[in-house]
Amino acid sequence: MNGNGSNNDNLTALNAAVNGIAKSWHILKQTDKTWNVKNAQQQLEKIRPLIQGLANTWQAAEDDLTAQSDQICQMLQNDDYVLSLEQELRAAGVQFSGSFPSYMLPPFKLNISLDTYEARLSLGRKNERTSDLNPQRLAKWVGVRYKKVLARKFNATAFMKDLIEAYRLANQLKYHDKKMVWGRAVPITDLYDLLTVKAAARQDYPKQFFVFDLGLFKESAALELDRYRFELGFARNPTRAMTVVDSSGRESHISSLTIYCDEGDDA
Repeated sequence: MNGNGSNNDNLTALNAAVNGIAKSWHILKQTDKTWNVKNAQQQLEKIRPLIQGLANTWQAAEDDLTAQSDQICQMLQNDDYVLSLEQELRAAGVQFSGSFPSYMLPPFKLNISLDTYEARLSLGRKNERTSDLNPQRLAKWVGVRYKKVLARKFNATAFMKDLIEAYRLANQLKYHDKKMVWGRAVPITDLYDLLTVKAAARQDYPKQFFVFDLGLFKESAALELDRYRFELGFARNPTRAMTVVDSSGRESHISSLTIYCDEGDDA
């Protein structure tokens, strides 16, 4: 946002006065160490008129800063702000779904409050906040954190092994069978609950992480491990599923998992 010439002149004058005062004060406060009386007297002559004129300089700049803030508030309420922010997020390589002011950026959630002029990036129970709402700055702030998480390695084999173990128990609990019967669907939410049965595990592996890994698994894995085949079930109603977003930004609502064991009964 660019101000008019008068606004810029007032802010420039204030900046010059503050910098001049700071420079002279830095020298003056060293006088008891340097005993440089000549320099101290020169700086006092420089700083005195700056101090005397500061009140008027500040008042003019304050008026301009207030008008600037009011203008930014109006811009934040404009549809162009939303378009610009979403464009900058895409340019920063962030895959997202949803609409302003709430976005899903698996494994993150981004919420922007124009009441408090604050953006909150959430990952499970962890929240980070910023009040820099300039689209470029906000998108860069989000992008740094988003790419850091995406850079962590996804081990599809380990993920599938964890799913198999959770599936065994979830299957027996759901169908009340002592004997393991493969090929029956279990809710995906039950698997997450079993994977994080301990509170500490849930904090270390929040649901948003599981959803993110589930998306990577769906997109990149062969859905097979040794004699086990994995089949994801999908729901039209997202309230009964976990919503994952693939690398193209497409959403899927995964509701269940079925695992088949190809070679007879599992030991």
